Amino acid sequence: MKQRCAVFILIVTVLACSFAYAVDIKDVTIKIPNFGKVVFNHSKHFLQEGIKNNCKACHNAIFNLRAKPRTHFTMADMEKGKSCGACHNGKRAFGLADCIKCHKVADVTMKVKETGPVTFSHKKHLAAADKCAVCHPKLYDMTPNKPVTMAQMEKGKSCGACHNGKSAFKVDECTKCHPVRDVDFKVKDAGDVMFSHELHTGIYKCGDCHVKLYLPSAKNKRVTKAEMEAAKSCGACHLDGKDAFTVKENCDRCHKM
Repeated sequence: MKQRCAVFILIVTVLACSFAYAVDIKDVTIKIPNFGKVVFNHSKHFLQEGIKNNCKACHNAIFNLRAKPRTHFTMADMEKGKSCGACHNGKRAFGLADCIKCHKVADVTMKVKETGPVTFSHKKHLAAADKCAVCHPKLYDMTPNKPVTMAQMEKGKSCGACHNGKSAFKVDECTKCHPVRDVDFKVKDAGDVMFSHELHTGIYKCGDCHVKLYLPSAKNKRVTKAEMEAAKSCGACHLDGKDAFTVKENCDRCHKM
C-alpha cells in the first residue's frame, strides 16, 4: 500500500511539473514610435543566470502585470535602473548602449531629387563607429529629420560631422554616396554626345562643375557651340587645348556621326 502511495505521489508530482512548464508564455512585442519594434523573448530570459525559470525575478518587482495601462519607459529611465535597465547595466547583462541587440536597424534611403537616392548603411557605419550614440540623438533625432544641404554638411552638420576628411572621407567626394551615370545629350544635327561621369570624375572633382557650370538636375539650358567657345558649359575646360582638347576642333571626340 505504501509503495502504491509513493508511486501515486511521484506521478502527481511529475504531472504537476509538466503542467507548470507547459504554460505557453509568448514573446512580447513593444512598438516604439520612429524606432521600430523590440521583441522581448521570454524563453531566452528564463535561461539566464539569476532567473532560471523564476518569473518573480521580474514580476512584479520590475514589470507590474497588474498596471493598466502598462507604463512605457524611456532610455533615460532605463539608464537609471528601471525596466530593462535593472539587468542591462553592463554588469549583469549587456549594457543599454548595445542598442542593436534589441532594436532592429535597417538601411535608410534618402530621396535626393537632383542627384538620385542616397542609401545610408547602418551596418557599415556601426562597424566603424561601434556605438549608436555617436550619431543618436546628437546628430539625428529618432524621427524623420529635415534634409540638410551640402553647405550645411561642410560646416559640420549631419554627415559632415564625421565626413570632414579626418574621421572619414570628405563630403566633396560625392560619388561615394551619390549614384552617378553617363548623360546622353540628344543633338539632332551633329549626333548624340555621351558625357561620361566616370571619366571626368577620375580627373576632376564634382565641385569643379557643379553648381558652377551645371545644376545637378536635368534643368540645364542647352548651350550652343559658339557659347562653348566663349568658355561656357564644356568650353570651361575644353577651350584652349591646355586643360583638355578644344571644342573648336576634334568634334568627333564627342559627337558620334
